[in-house]
Parts: sequence; C-alpha cells; structure tokens
Amino acid sequence: MQHTAAQHQQHQNHNHQVSVNFPEFAPPTLTPRRRGCGCTLSILALLLVLLFVALLALESPFIALENSRIAARMNAAPYRRDHPPTKEAEPVLLGLWDERKSITSLQLIVCISLALGIDETHVAVIPEGSYFYKVTIVREGSWVLEAVNAEGSVFLDAINAQARRFSAQLVVSHLARREDAPSSAPPP
Repeated sequence: MQHTAAQHQQHQNHNHQVSVNFPEFAPPTLTPRRRGCGCTLSILALLLVLLFVALLALESPFIALENSRIAARMNAAPYRRDHPPTKEAEPVLLGLWDERKSITSLQLIVCISLALGIDETHVAVIPEGSYFYKVTIVREGSWVLEAVNAEGSVFLDAINAQARRFSAQLVVSHLARREDAPSSAPPP
C-alpha cells in the first residue's frame, strides 16, 4: 500500500509546465497575414463589373443591328399616308407563294398588313396548297394595285422584310388585279 500511496502522492504533486518559446528577435516570415475577406470581395466585385461591361460592349452591336432592321421593316412601305380606306373600293386579288414553305395564312395576313400599312381586317388569305395563297384586300382601292404591280415597287421587299420573322421568302405568283378582272399569271 505504500507503493500506491506514493504513486498517488506523486500524481497529485505533478505539475505540467508547457514551455512555449517565442523568440523576441525572430526574422519576419514570408507568409502573408490574413486581413479578412474585404480585399478579396473587392477584387471579385471589380472582376464581375468588368465582365458585365465587356458583355454589354459585345452585345451592343447586335442590339443596334436589330434596331436598324426593325426600323427598315417599319419604313419599307410608306403606302398608307395618302390612302384612307373606303367602303366603295373594289376588292383586290393577289397571289403569293412561300419559297421556304414555312408561313401560315394568319402570319401572311400580318405580313401584308404591316407591309402595306393597312388594317388586318381588310386582308383575307386563302391557302391553295403547296404554300400558294390567294390574297384578297378589301376597302383599300386601286393604290394597292399600283403598290404591288408598279415597276421598282418596294412591296416585295416590304412584305419579305415582314415575312423574315417567320422564316419565309415570298414571291408574287399572280399580279394584283381587281376582283372582276381576269387572272394574270406570270409568264412561264
């Protein structure tokens, strides 16, 4: 028992001392000190702002191009200015064909309405098969005949500018004529 009592006393009197040695004249270390994440966040924010500005700079020419295309579409056919609709006007018939076979009757009504600057309710389109369409324009009069059939007319450019929205390329298959006139098909 003496041995156990001596061991017990030795454990109670045992002091643990930790010796930490910090030299006062130690050279500075080359590892950077952490000063927080403020600097890192600032650099990251600057990089994100630069990326955003670069994306805007790359996208601005495409926006300008689209705006110019929209302006060209809207100004392609200045027909409407001097031609008010009249109820007495004879209906005008016109034949159109879509080379790319992609446009629908409703889309064609929208294209004609925008190209001529007329009300959509004045345009009727009947599909004749194989993407040929019979177009009837009412309440507009003879100015439509001149706009479609005149040499150097911008009608085809104007309607194709509208039809590009629907991936279509339109061709006049039958020249415009009054409803009571005989059909005029282009020569073979």
